[in-house]
Amino acid sequence: MIKKGSISRENQELSDKIMLGFRLAYEKLVKESALHGESLVFGKNGKTVYVPAVELLKDIENKKKGY
Repeated sequence: MIKKGSISRENQELSDKIMLGFRLAYEKLVKESALHGESLVFGKNGKTVYVPAVELLKDIENKKKGY
């Protein structure tokens, strides 16, 4: 029996796979954009923000290194 508010093992595995796919797609987008000197567009507090892909790539690489 599953308690209210808990997630089944199968659903947790599916959620983990979806998040992994999202992360891999994001990393690919950032790498491709950095190669072409592009920026990515985000919304922050209702405003449009352009972030250079090379800066995002640095953040990704630092997180992988554990910084």
